[in-house]
Amino acid sequence: MVKKLCLLLAVITLLAPFTIYAESKEAIMTKDYYKAILQKELDYFLELSLPCGAVGMYPPEVTSYDGFDLPEIDGIAPEEYTRWPSARVIPYFSDTAVLGAMRADAALGTETAKERALAYLEWYIRSMNTAESDLSGVAGTVYDYRIFTSPDGRTVELTEHDMYASQYPNGGNPHDYDSTDSYAAMFIQLLYEYAKTYDADYLNDKKDTVQTLIDVLMSVYIEKVGLTIAKPTYPACYLMDNCEVYCGFVSAQAIFTEFLPDAEKAAFCEKYAQTIKNAIDSRMWIDKSRCFTAAVSDRGVSMYAVDLSEFYPQASCQLFPLIFGLMDPSDERAAVIMDRFKADFGKKWIAFDVGTYPWCMLVRAALAMKDYEFANKFIDAVNRRFVRRTHYAPYYNSESGSIMIAAAELYALAPESEPVSEPEDESSAEPVTVPESSAPDPVSDTEPVSTPGSNEKGVNLPLILTGIGATVAAAAAVALILLKKRGKK
Repeated sequence: MVKKLCLLLAVITLLAPFTIYAESKEAIMTKDYYKAILQKELDYFLELSLPCGAVGMYPPEVTSYDGFDLPEIDGIAPEEYTRWPSARVIPYFSDTAVLGAMRADAALGTETAKERALAYLEWYIRSMNTAESDLSGVAGTVYDYRIFTSPDGRTVELTEHDMYASQYPNGGNPHDYDSTDSYAAMFIQLLYEYAKTYDADYLNDKKDTVQTLIDVLMSVYIEKVGLTIAKPTYPACYLMDNCEVYCGFVSAQAIFTEFLPDAEKAAFCEKYAQTIKNAIDSRMWIDKSRCFTAAVSDRGVSMYAVDLSEFYPQASCQLFPLIFGLMDPSDERAAVIMDRFKADFGKKWIAFDVGTYPWCMLVRAALAMKDYEFANKFIDAVNRRFVRRTHYAPYYNSESGSIMIAAAELYALAPESEPVSEPEDESSAEPVTVPESSAPDPVSDTEPVSTPGSNEKGVNLPLILTGIGATVAAAAAVALILLKKRGKK
């Protein structure tokens, strides 16, 4: 009997370290807490929205364009429009900002962002390239832009490709769009969310637009590997991009099911969503390392030696299958991924010490795991550092959008009660170094868009470690039995 009990104790002890993620709502703040964040970020979204409909990374401001030989546009000389406030527009980032604003409205039951969200959708559709205007001959892509707005309301829209043209007299200008696949996929999601949130009739005349965006995804789909490459000129199948492409196909299927009924198109989108998901599991998951590779080539070969101490792209991309719904939180791999991220980067992420930007998008993975304590620690840090203070670089439109997405989800779960008092003295929130200009330097590149260490294990786990309590109790019981038996001998 003693041997059996010892064996039982050994088994329980071995099982104890495995974290079981379970929902725990004790860490969720009150509705008033999240409402304040959502309202503040909606105001910021309106500030970022430009008269032409585009949404800038940062609010417009006058920036130096010395060294650029810029073209005359619509009869306006560069000497004039470069004196106007300008904003950089990267549609991938703007998509997340608009998505967050729509989620905020949906949570609060308001329509604060409706007009500007619609203006952005119309700007994007208006800016979609034709096969003739796209560098790779793909209709439906959208370039990155610099947009100038005069005090009297005039607008100059300049693609970054044209802006940098003079610096590449022999060709090879790389400034077009960061990706073909992610831009189109994220915009399909926006079309669906707008119809769902504000206007069920909006898509009535948009069937061709949705189909064009699907064609963009298929233009970079590699049949051999079942994944999309970033763009025709960059044959890398990124995990991040393909998670977003999966979301795009799922959204397109929903559009052709709920708003533009078409069984054949819906089935097509469902098929490719599942194909992308299967390829990510079969070609990108490395079972030996218990992680995903960040990218494979168009031949399906991993492009990275596993190094999860590298935050971008390797450690950060691990969370994207959770963010975009490809991985169920009950999948045992999900706990492995989240636990490792928290151990390796949890503290640094919450301290905004993982790269150029805060990486607010990753909080959505914590929410997918119902890890509300971990998520709220990060949200509170963002609230103190950026939301309650003046928004400034490196907190830009996509970061704000991700915080709205997270706060909207938590608002729905939050209890109705008095708001938790917060200290008036915010001196504990040390500000990041603010550059002379909050807008990025026009000649500097950002981190790759389809994103954009230490091994500290001191992060408090916001989970119910279900096995641990049972282990302690069982161990105590076994020890007591053994002591009693020993006493009888």
